[in-house]
Amino acid sequence: MKACIVFAHEGSNSFNHEILKRVSDELEKARIEYTVRDLYQMNFQPVFTALDMKRVERGNLSSDIEEEQTLITDSDLLVMIYPVWWWSAPAILKGYIDRVFTDGFAFRYEANGPVGLLCGKEAFVFTTTRESAQEMAAKGLDEVIRKQIVEGTLEMIGYDVTYENFAAVPYVDEATRKEMLDSISEKIAALRLPAGV
Repeated sequence: MKACIVFAHEGSNSFNHEILKRVSDELEKARIEYTVRDLYQMNFQPVFTALDMKRVERGNLSSDIEEEQTLITDSDLLVMIYPVWWWSAPAILKGYIDRVFTDGFAFRYEANGPVGLLCGKEAFVFTTTRESAQEMAAKGLDEVIRKQIVEGTLEMIGYDVTYENFAAVPYVDEATRKEMLDSISEKIAALRLPAGV
């Protein structure tokens, strides 16, 4: 089994980085080969340009997108880790989705709408918010996050998605943070590994 981790948080010291470390450690324990795509460290170019559009139409993608699509194709598991900003993903991750999950690679249009082409793969999405779960639920914002990435993107293109938001991260105590990280360990331990792994 192979995994691709797409990480979208600047700097080097945040709870998102703790999530990344826990995910990496647990994948190693499970003997799952993984690659980390730290979008800020990579200085990933997120703008889906007119030239990108033409290249997708011609099937002649830029080398950076070909590299990402190869990693996605070769991975059984996709892990996305990011903070929620303005009730959405950071722009660098949105741009990654725009440029990498292209028509003809991640989905195709048929008579009844889009059909996912990345079926049979699993995804974990781990997000963080300053707001509490209660505050988000009261305004329906918890569902906004789920609809955008989980249902509107990853499930649509074929992934079986497990999603968890870690709420009120700046305000919880260390014991609660540990519980959050432990929940990640439990999810990875429950992965359905292929025979022989």
